Amino acid sequence: MIKVHNPHFITAQTSIFTIDVLGGVDLQQMERMICTLRVTYQDYPPMRSTLDLYNDNQTDKLIRTLCDKWELKLVEVSKIVHGFICELENYKLERLQYPKGKENTFELSQNDLNTAKKYLTDKNLIENLKTDFHQLGIMGEDENALILFLAMASHKYENPFSVLCLAKSGIGKSYLLQKLSSCMPSNAYSFHTQISENALYYFDSSQLDQKALFIEDLEWTHQMLTPLATLQTQGKLTKTRATKNKDGMLHSTTFEVQARLCLIASAYYEKNYERLSLPFLVLHLNHSQNQDIEIMDYQRKTSAGLIDKTAIIETADRLKTVIASLKNITIINPYATLIELPNDIPHPRKTLVLLLDFIEVVTYLFQQQRTQNVNEKTGEIYIESTPEDIELAFSLITHSLLRKVDELSTSARGFYNWLNSYLDESKRTQFTALDIRTLKQIHPRTLNRYLQELTLFNYLQIVGGNKYRGGFIYKSTDLKNALSTQNNIETSLKNTLEAIKEMPAEALRSKSVSQKAVSNSQTQATTTKNSRTTQKPKFLKVKKTTPKNPRNQG
Repeated sequence: MIKVHNPHFITAQTSIFTIDVLGGVDLQQMERMICTLRVTYQDYPPMRSTLDLYNDNQTDKLIRTLCDKWELKLVEVSKIVHGFICELENYKLERLQYPKGKENTFELSQNDLNTAKKYLTDKNLIENLKTDFHQLGIMGEDENALILFLAMASHKYENPFSVLCLAKSGIGKSYLLQKLSSCMPSNAYSFHTQISENALYYFDSSQLDQKALFIEDLEWTHQMLTPLATLQTQGKLTKTRATKNKDGMLHSTTFEVQARLCLIASAYYEKNYERLSLPFLVLHLNHSQNQDIEIMDYQRKTSAGLIDKTAIIETADRLKTVIASLKNITIINPYATLIELPNDIPHPRKTLVLLLDFIEVVTYLFQQQRTQNVNEKTGEIYIESTPEDIELAFSLITHSLLRKVDELSTSARGFYNWLNSYLDESKRTQFTALDIRTLKQIHPRTLNRYLQELTLFNYLQIVGGNKYRGGFIYKSTDLKNALSTQNNIETSLKNTLEAIKEMPAEALRSKSVSQKAVSNSQTQATTTKNSRTTQKPKFLKVKKTTPKNPRNQG
């Protein structure tokens, strides 16, 4: 009956006259429906009135005014007006329940399913994905793009994976996220430029559950990451705050959001997010000189019209069908007991959880190439991780693990590597800040921050000079702690992978079954022993005897 042109203009064409709602309906007040109506009948001038449609006196007055003004029947006008009120009421309730409107569904045809299955069953799946990334315009970020794609694809998995991209301004964080979000089905992600620290508490659960949440730029505050980390680990956010009712009285109101989401966000890397022990995998984007050359070459080709935009759209549509065709399935990693982390890694608990979750995400992508098994007890269908999945996960996540153990910030580490190359080429052992400024375009405050950080961690040593007269003279200490730690991590991961490849999954299953049988037998023996000790003693009948009188003895 009613037609919503926009939230501020609603019309209703009845059998007798036309009703227009000017200014829309107030969605904040459930107990009132104050509207401005414009009623038009034939060629007569329209009648305008502002009233509360939930007020019987005002509604009856409107009906009688319409009947008296245009000589209409009271019964017909009353039915039309009250039917119009019911239509507005349904519209109001629907808007309150679904504030964002109905989502566009992404449906797959049988041809799309066949194409996605062929793509996922290809033995060169990883190489095909890298080729498609180049086709989309993602240059020089093969590993990072692959990790982000794996995280995006896990949005329907029971344990979705989250990634945080770090890079300085102008590297292309937003470009990378926008390109990858174009490969997601329309109803499977939510893209935001920025989200405030309290906004997540007021989301509707249906807007986040089993979706990928893209945040183009995290705020410069750690408070923003607290609700994100809680929602990622616990799957629920609960906040209680004081609010005022219509009488002005304070009372507590609880907001709760339940969702399993995949977070894909980017931030400026100077914040050192890897120090916060977040439940996200931290990636550092490529900002080398070769990367700049490759991207600028692609920009020139785009401006010259040498890039086929139709091929980009086709590639994005193909990856959409691939992601949409993945189904939520249980994943078991039989080699999880063999995976051990080196002692040098900080926050080993969360790091191990990240590594195990990432292995499951890799297996989730290869679900079409894995044999489905059935749990004999529960009847649940599951697939198992293979040594190939673990090897791929190790190769992709090693760089992130190495960054976790580095005591220097990302920018300071890059400057230190450049400084060592400069000292080796020039065959010098000492330098000043002025020497660096003559060779490298860098802001004096930034250079001073790098030198202070390197001096603090004993990578550099002040051997002379004066702060106010020419500056300090620095000397490299050739500290090799970071290199030795990284070598230990790489060796440990390599040994773990070799042990996994040598141990077949059947042996692990039989070993776990035997251990379980032994534990069950021990438990049963303990229970039997306890039952024996706690069993009630049987009472014996004791024959009563008359005590002898000591006087009668002897």
